[in-house]
Amino acid sequence: MRASPPRPRRWRPFAKMWHRWFGILGGLWLLLLAVTGAAITYYDELDRWLNPHWRSIPVAAASAAPLDAVVAQAGDALPGFVANNILLPTGPSDTIWMLGRAPIDGTPRPVQLFADPRDGRVLGWRVSGALTFDRRHAMDIVYGLHVDLLAGAWMTWFFGLVSLAWMIDHAIALWLALPRGAKWLQAFGVAGRTGSLRRLFDLHRAPGIWGWPVTFAVALTGVTLAWPETSRDAVALLSPIGGRLDEAWPDVDPPENPVTIERAIAAVTPDRANVHSVRILTDHAAYAVRTYDARDVDYQGRLWTYVTMADARPFAQRHDAGDSAGDLFFAWQYALHSGQIFGPMGRLLIFLSGVATSVLVVTGYLLWWRRRRSR
Repeated sequence: MRASPPRPRRWRPFAKMWHRWFGILGGLWLLLLAVTGAAITYYDELDRWLNPHWRSIPVAAASAAPLDAVVAQAGDALPGFVANNILLPTGPSDTIWMLGRAPIDGTPRPVQLFADPRDGRVLGWRVSGALTFDRRHAMDIVYGLHVDLLAGAWMTWFFGLVSLAWMIDHAIALWLALPRGAKWLQAFGVAGRTGSLRRLFDLHRAPGIWGWPVTFAVALTGVTLAWPETSRDAVALLSPIGGRLDEAWPDVDPPENPVTIERAIAAVTPDRANVHSVRILTDHAAYAVRTYDARDVDYQGRLWTYVTMADARPFAQRHDAGDSAGDLFFAWQYALHSGQIFGPMGRLLIFLSGVATSVLVVTGYLLWWRRRRSR
């Protein structure tokens, strides 16, 4: 009696079909995400290089201007500007970076504004997501292309779908790529003469195998970052999930004479260098002072202390790592996606994963085209 083929072989035609059609239909989207993702891995460095007059000062600040005066000067320079997040300098030559909204041509638009930390002088501003093709907006456009193609929330959702399909394809592609038996080591190398189909296949397979752990982490975090609520609901089945405390607070009217931002910071820490940023939560009559903490998993201060605008009284505190495994999982997501969780080496790995993914997409299309022509 003739023996039947091994059971896994029955699934191989389906696996090949999935991998082929995911590559054909999702390849261009994946290439876009890979190229822009590799670029924004070094967003700050590239933005400082393109806009040194906005992002840096020639002489390190010996003293810091009061943040309330900085915000007031921003309103004078850009009438109608309302700051909602103030990012403090992370280095001695860095500038203050304010995020907020301002009426531009009669329409409220999200705005980024940069100020000199020494005296609060406004150095420049730009509209977030504006299709203005110059060096001032270059990195902001690249970032917008990566997040939502500058098309809004529905495109972010679609990118989450691409990331989910990419996660599935990781498992399928690895199964297809690794030969059985002792030949599996061949999958990590490149053989064949230059220009041959074997060389092209190996150039497609080897980078994918070498970079598999990193690109899988990027795909997974791409899903959780694009679908935050759905991801939280799923993880909550296994572990409790918290969130920013202010998300659950009702709106209240701010006081007529709110305390200064400097006083709010002083109520949290005596050292302003320990502050990452300050959010102005007008709807909750509070300031959220973010400070650096030993539990941080990336370069951003993750300890939130909430201070009342009425009397600078700290009344709530939470770290993004939370108190559960679910909270810690979500604290890792951006840090893993950006590589910051592993410092400079992690960022380099994310950059190289973007390059490797681009190679996979290009060689995949070439393989498909050459095989199609040969048939």
